[in-house]
Amino acid sequence: MPAGKKTACGACGQGARSWYDRKTRRVRDLPCGDTRVYLAVEIRRVECRKCGKVKQETLDWLADNPFYTKRVAFFVGRRCRSMTIKDVAEETRLNGKTIKALDAQYMQEQLRRAGTPAPKVIGLDEISIRKGHTYRIVVSDLERRRPIWFGGTDRSEASMDEFYQWLGVSKSKKIRLAVMDMWKAFRNATHKPEYAPQAAILFDKFHVLRHLGEALDTVRKAEYDRLTGKDRRFIKGQKYTLLAHRENLKPDGRRSLRLLLKTNGG
Repeated sequence: MPAGKKTACGACGQGARSWYDRKTRRVRDLPCGDTRVYLAVEIRRVECRKCGKVKQETLDWLADNPFYTKRVAFFVGRRCRSMTIKDVAEETRLNGKTIKALDAQYMQEQLRRAGTPAPKVIGLDEISIRKGHTYRIVVSDLERRRPIWFGGTDRSEASMDEFYQWLGVSKSKKIRLAVMDMWKAFRNATHKPEYAPQAAILFDKFHVLRHLGEALDTVRKAEYDRLTGKDRRFIKGQKYTLLAHRENLKPDGRRSLRLLLKTNGG
């Protein structure tokens, strides 16, 4: 495949009509059935007058890995949506490192096409990326049901600020609701005057129930220490009876619940 007349510097993008040197390279394209297809491409290096560097020319149909076309990168990316890295590597006869790089370019292109979102309802959470309490923050658009941001260096208020700075002031002001756990840093960052002070905060049920359970345990232990003798039977072994739905209780549990309610005037 001969090179075109005009080219561009791979460092700064400056157009050029001449080149420093050139060579032929084999570039892998999509297969034809079970047959692998390679393109013999003339690749040139440009001595750029603007940046003063000698760099390979920019070809918009090549992947970031210049030994593959973008068509291969997008094919790999689509396969990775429903298959593991290992399975895609076996199918394409490529190593895992190459698959990950091509998949990353595919995902970057999807983000570019989607553009910066303008969510009205967001979900904030953190995930651990390795042992040792190393966290990253994930923000999702709950109305569109998809993640829109992954970043930060931990789960601090400063890391949460990075999301709102990325989203921008005007779009942050349009957020109506933020769903999160009870982590104070998320709440503080969201309600900063320059971000989304108008947004209502909704704590997820899991963390609310966890705090409720802890409070119930504290009260039960205090009451158990206060009571003596037979009165302790109203406390010991009754945690599940108090927390469970009435319809989920067995007959013994229902009798215990009726006795507890009667004793406490319920």
